[in-house]
This record gives sequence, C-alpha cells and structure tokens, in this order.
Amino acid sequence: MARTEVLTSVDIGTSKVTCLIAEVDSDGNIDFVGHGLSPCSGLKRGALIDPEATVRAIEAAVNDAEREAGFSVNNVLVSLTSEYVHSLSSHGVWAVANPEGEISINDVRRVLDSARLVGIPSDREIIHVVPRGFTVDGHEGVRNPVGLSGLRLEVDTHIVAASSAYLQNLGRCLGRATLEVEEDGLIASSMASGLSVLTAEERKLGTAMIDIGAGTVDLSVFCDEEIGHSAICAMGGDLLTQDLARFFRIPQDQAERLKLEKGIVAPAYLDSDEKDRDLETVPATSLSGEEEVEVSRFEMAQVLEARLLDILEWVGKELAKAEKQGLVVTSLVLTGGGAQLPGLANLACRELDLPCRVAAPCYPEKLPDQLASPIYSTAIGLILHGASRRLLPNDVPQGSSKVKVLLGRVGRWLAEVF
Repeated sequence: MARTEVLTSVDIGTSKVTCLIAEVDSDGNIDFVGHGLSPCSGLKRGALIDPEATVRAIEAAVNDAEREAGFSVNNVLVSLTSEYVHSLSSHGVWAVANPEGEISINDVRRVLDSARLVGIPSDREIIHVVPRGFTVDGHEGVRNPVGLSGLRLEVDTHIVAASSAYLQNLGRCLGRATLEVEEDGLIASSMASGLSVLTAEERKLGTAMIDIGAGTVDLSVFCDEEIGHSAICAMGGDLLTQDLARFFRIPQDQAERLKLEKGIVAPAYLDSDEKDRDLETVPATSLSGEEEVEVSRFEMAQVLEARLLDILEWVGKELAKAEKQGLVVTSLVLTGGGAQLPGLANLACRELDLPCRVAAPCYPEKLPDQLASPIYSTAIGLILHGASRRLLPNDVPQGSSKVKVLLGRVGRWLAEVF
C-alpha cells in the first residue's frame, strides 16, 4: 500500500499569501486537497513592514485551505523572496578519506561543507547549497561521484543566503499563525517556481526563469538540470501600478484596475493605428474622487514600457553574470502574476534576443484547472520540492509520472547527503 504524506506550502508575497495543501503518496501521485488565497498588505518588495497584516493574511489563506481540505495543518514549506535574499557561487575541496580512494556519501557531505565556508556577512544565514558539478582528481563534469575512485574531490556550488533578521521576523509571523516551518522547509522562490514551470528539456539545455511578483522579480538560471545562478530585484508589478497612478494622478486601485483590464507592455503592440492612438481612452476616477478622467491607452503603454525596460535591463545584466560562470542560456520563461501582462513575452524576446514564453505550472500532471495559473507557480513548486525531499527515489516505482521524474533527478545519493 502506498505511503501518503501531507505537504502544505505557504507562498508569502507582497500582494497575496497563497496556501496549498496536498497529499503525496510514494507512487509519486500528488492530490491537491485544499487551497487558499488572501490579499496581503504587510510586505513591501518582499520585506515585512506590517507583521499584524501579514499574520492575518497567512491565517486567512491557511484557514481557507484547511476548510477545503477538511483537516488542520501545522508544518509548512515557505517561500523566500526579498531584497534580503542573496546568492553567490562557491567552490569546495576535500581530500578523500578512504584509504582505498573510493568516494563515499560522507566525502560528498564534507566537500559541500567546505563550500559553505565562503565568506558571507555575519548577519546572513545560508539556506541552500546546491551542487552544480563535481571534479574528481581533475576530471570535471561528474554528476554523482559516490563510488568513484579518487584522492581529491571538488565541487562547484550555488549558494543562497538570507538576512538573519528577515528570517527571524518571518518565523515570528508564522509562529503567531500557529504554523511551524518544516526542517529544510525554507525554499527560495526562484528554485521552487523553476520546478513547477520548466520542462526537463529547458532545465537541461539552459533556461532563465523570471518570476514577476508584485514586489520583486526573481530570476534563476537552470543549466544541466541544476540551478546555477539566481538573483532578486526589488521591482515588481506594484511599481507598474504606482507609475500609472503618479503619471495620471489617479488612485492606486484605479491604476491597478486599468493595468489589469487594459494594460499592454508597449505602444508597438496596440491594435490601433498610429493616427488613432490617442482616440482609445479608458475612464478612471480622479485622485480627488470628485471627477472622472479619460486615460489614454497609448500613454498607459508608454508608462508601462519604461518600467518594464528597466526590469529587462536588469535581467540582461544578470544573464551576463550567469554566462561568465559558464552557464548557457538558450531561452526565457516568464511566470508569476506580473507575467500575464499582454505582450510581455514579445517585449522580452525583442530586448534580450532570446525565445520567450509565459508559463503556468506544468507539473504535476492532472493539475486542477483553478491552480493552472502563473500566480500559483511558487506554491506548487514548494509542494514538488517537499515531495522530492520527503520521498526518496527508491521508494518510487518506475513509471512515467512527472513527480517520479523529478524524484529521479534528485537522486537517492543526493537526498541522503542532505
């Protein structure tokens, strides 16, 4: 009989908190039994500014998910996205301890520990140490060194660290909502989203995933099936709304409505001819609330394009950093709520000269229709990450399940290391 585990993900974003409850069995099947989504005003660009509002949003989202699932939860997997989350590369070296020269799981642990010794400020904590590849006695490109013979073991890693104060404040909010973070249950949003939206081929050939949230843009570069570079930019969909509100002198709720209903990423993608561009307008309430103003769709597109070009310029600089690390980027994948702005994939393709698509979660199979949206990419990725940690590959029978494929990529030897 298949063993069943309950996993709960909590994605705490600048504009919303999402909670998903799933039952995962050892056959690799995932059944989403509860979901909740609550507006959140307690964060700004991923940083906590109002703990009370954040706790209320977490409680509301979790309560909705528990009500749908029919049972309560306590242990959760939590996403990390903030300007206080940073990443860097590190190299570790270890002399193989076995007199016969055979590399063991313990040697892999030791070399990863040596990579953790990279200098980071004392006020930060390491969250992830992801091995990108091993070298055995000068032979590079080794994926699994266990069982090989060698005297010198090296590893290139991708390290994600976060501010200790940020983690403590987040933990207090979850504690006040009577939730406890699972062991190794803090996961960078960039890693989680990549699990749910990227295909195996994209992860292998080299793809940059750009998760556009309300307060931040999370970028991660996957190559050879592993994350090799990540970064977070404190610009997101809220800045687009703020730009529209300031330019047209209208309330932010009106600007958000216009963005969602009539926004487009650049004037070049409007259907109207150049001579008719000023004729298409959208009504909005003025800042005073006493009169109605007509907002030009063409000018809206100009305002949105200016901010989006700033974001894409930042993406381009991060891709250049990734390439200097030897990572190959062959395509772009956009996800997150901000990725739904019409024309964004075309604009990104034009500016970065790479094929681009907007992606909703594609894993696991038979995903409920209400969850097949970019806004759930991170929350679903958290569940997939938890499944890969909770269920070791040898517990999973052979088959074509996407979750089984994911578990197979993690590998039993790597699961044992952590």
